[in-house]
Order: sequence, then C-alpha cells, then structure tokens
Amino acid sequence: MANYYREINKMLEKVVHKILVLDKKGFKIGLKGEELSLLDIYIIKMIGKNEMMSIYNLVDETEIDRGVITSIVNKMVAGGYFKKEKSKEDKRVYMVMLTEEGKAIYEKILKEQNNLLDFILEEISLNEEKAVLKFLSKVNQTTI
Repeated sequence: MANYYREINKMLEKVVHKILVLDKKGFKIGLKGEELSLLDIYIIKMIGKNEMMSIYNLVDETEIDRGVITSIVNKMVAGGYFKKEKSKEDKRVYMVMLTEEGKAIYEKILKEQNNLLDFILEEISLNEEKAVLKFLSKVNQTTI
C-alpha cells in the first residue's frame, strides 16, 4: 500500500488544484462563447437527464443552497438555456426545463464528457479499469 502513497497523494492534490482552477476560470463550452462553471454544467446535466425539475428538487438533489441554485437557474434563463414555468399542479412551484439551446449545450456537454472519458480509459486494461473504479468508489465514500 505504501509503495505509491506519496505519488498518489501528490496526484490527488494536482487533480483537486486543476479542478479548482478550471472552475474558477470557467469552461468555454457555452454556445455563445460564454464560460460555464462546473456547477452550471452539473445543473444543466441534471435538468437534461430529467427533462424538467422543480427548483425544490434541484436544491434537494444537489444539496446546494436555494439561493445559489436560483441564481444559476436565473443565469441560465437569461442565457437562453433554461425556461422557467409555474407548475400546472401547484402554482407556487416553478419548473425548469431546457430550451432548444439548452438541449444543444446538454448534448455538447455529454459529448465532451464521453470524449474525456474515452481518452482517460483508452489505454488501460479491464483490471486497471476495475482498480480505478474501486479507487473512485473509495474516494466517493470518504467525501461528505
């Protein structure tokens, strides 16, 4: 276990650092050249998978403050990626769905994600894939 301990620790620190830097800079993945944060992308993916979600469900699923979620939703509505409508069942509840531009950015995000994963996994064996999956599962178990 201790053979690669320091190297693994260094690599994890580098990965976390890169994620923080990339999130701060933003990803130029928007259709209009705008930058999106990791959280923006995550919310787009959640709505894309579910087709429609209430603000309450977004807050509940992401475990992120309602004010932050509302801010992102409003930003995406202003950018033309989301539309927000009152629920037909309960007029107090707002439902969020992707617009045509939102669906296009969702597809673009999925394509980029698949390309990245293909690049990462292209030269590793099935046993190495299992080890990576086990490692990521352990990391996921330790995070709050």
